Amino acid sequence: MTRAPVVLAPAVRLIEPFLPLLSWQDPLLPWDNPEPVAAAPIPEVPDALRRRAGALIAAAVEVLRGRRPLLHLEPHLSGVALELIGRLGSAGPLPNLRLASLRVTQPAESAIEASARLTLGDASHAVAFRLEPDAGRWLLTELELTLGAKIHRALR
Repeated sequence: MTRAPVVLAPAVRLIEPFLPLLSWQDPLLPWDNPEPVAAAPIPEVPDALRRRAGALIAAAVEVLRGRRPLLHLEPHLSGVALELIGRLGSAGPLPNLRLASLRVTQPAESAIEASARLTLGDASHAVAFRLEPDAGRWLLTELELTLGAKIHRALR
């Protein structure tokens, strides 16, 4: 038996990517400057409603910190939101929980939606909530927040 010549040894085939070669004859797409799309103006939230949303979430944070009784929020929260804050508050106080930022929008006359960033030590946590008018006052009807690695929801 003799060895096969090097020229006939098996080889690994290389697969090269197909890159089309462009030439000056290829058609080009027009590079027009499109007309800018005007975004719908976001209505400004009245200061009183902005303060109301901020005070409400600050009070909820105080309940979670163990510095305010849950009964103070009862007139301002729906049943499911009150139950969620109560359940989270009864799990133990979070004395280092802080309200870092708040953004308030009013997507409709009958709704205020807000998002907030809470800090607990070095970690940030998100909160989103919705206020709706009920019997002449604004009621927190929906609430979603993250604490730890879990999302807690109180939705109608």
